[in-house]
Amino acid sequence: MSRLDAASLLPLSPPPTKPHRRRRLLASTLAVALFLFVVLGSPSNPSTNYASLLLSLGSNDTAASHLRALTLHPHVAGTKANSLTAAYVLDALSSLSFSAHITPYSVLLSYPVHRSLSLSAPGRATKSFSLSQDTYPNDPYASAAAEAIPTFFAYSASGSVSAETVYANYGREEDFAYLASAGVDVAGKVALARYGRIHCEDIVHNARAAGAAAAVVYTDPLEYGGPPGEGTFPDTRWLPPTGVQVGSLFRGVGDPTTPMWASSEGCERVSVEEAMATDGMPGIPALPVSAQDAAEIQRVLGGAVAPADWQGRDGSPVYRLGPGPAVLNLTYQGNDTMATIENVFAVIEGAEEPDRYVILGNHRDAWTFGAADPNSGTAAMIELAQRFSVLQKQGWRPRRTIIFCSWDAEEYGLTGSTEWVEENREMLSTRAVAYLNVDVSVVGPGLLPSTTPQLDELLLEIIKLVCIL
Repeated sequence: MSRLDAASLLPLSPPPTKPHRRRRLLASTLAVALFLFVVLGSPSNPSTNYASLLLSLGSNDTAASHLRALTLHPHVAGTKANSLTAAYVLDALSSLSFSAHITPYSVLLSYPVHRSLSLSAPGRATKSFSLSQDTYPNDPYASAAAEAIPTFFAYSASGSVSAETVYANYGREEDFAYLASAGVDVAGKVALARYGRIHCEDIVHNARAAGAAAAVVYTDPLEYGGPPGEGTFPDTRWLPPTGVQVGSLFRGVGDPTTPMWASSEGCERVSVEEAMATDGMPGIPALPVSAQDAAEIQRVLGGAVAPADWQGRDGSPVYRLGPGPAVLNLTYQGNDTMATIENVFAVIEGAEEPDRYVILGNHRDAWTFGAADPNSGTAAMIELAQRFSVLQKQGWRPRRTIIFCSWDAEEYGLTGSTEWVEENREMLSTRAVAYLNVDVSVVGPGLLPSTTPQLDELLLEIIKLVCIL
């Protein structure tokens, strides 16, 4: 039986220009709520203004308390900490007037076991990098930050490489083409590239395609450090010198051991070895590093000076193409293992079109705390569910069925949501009306929504109804 059938899903019975984070979270929740009201259709009792009632419910503190609870600890997919966030969401939704449950899947995830990186060059002592992110003085969350999994790239190939380094700018195909045209041989080298134009999985894929033996990807201050002299977190929003951006190197979606089909209990699977050997995997060892560590490497690189648009911001060392004389000694050992992930669902059955689904979702897992991405969205979603529950007690029912979805393992490759869609593909293709994603509900002072063209005008009308105080 599909998991969307009634038996499993449906009930059996600061500055003025920068609003306070809690207010922005509330405003985001209200925008989502109004958007859903229009998509869902007319309320059950036309004489009651349920939209106005919805906007009058709750307070800024309720969504903020959910965000606080969800971000007390780092919670990578497949870990006990992330299972606790699933339990929190389930408890919050189960306490309301509609049914909620967890759907688990067994999927291939990836964790670091050992990492090391050192820099050597003729005439200088070897420099070993700590590959750690510093906390700031008197950080009240330093003990929780120490729980974070060490910086790594999920699904990186395990191995050791000692080779000269080549600078590859943003790691795009055209960047490697330029190196080839300039006579810089990438084959067998360690490619050093920066974030800023394409995702890490594509950077490493392009490095492998160019013949690199390994890749190192860093966050350049030009993109992430802000104007020189402005400072970094916690004084500003900019990434501090030892900050590292991690990610997944899998270029596909879903569980790599069940490509194009669901990871249901007892299903057929390809082996972990086969999954890791596909072209969607990086195939070479790779590590993410900080701007501080990358600057050390850049200072030792020789060769021709890189083009102007390959350079860093003022104050950065002159970037050269290499190869060498900088030699990087990189080792990565990963644990690619089957782990359990947990999607959480809650359902409000529609009054007039119960077999038409309006789906509201976002993921819950995070590489570290996930305060903005994704749990500002999770907090807004729980707040919205609570308000709908109050409306139900006042006689409201949506025209169509609402499904709340808290996805797991999104950071690894949209894994939880992909497995659920693969398992329910046929039913969703005939019954799903709309999907609204609230992954990042709050990040900074701006509102940055996006939608398919059919909903452009609706989105604009909803924004006009929400006043950010």
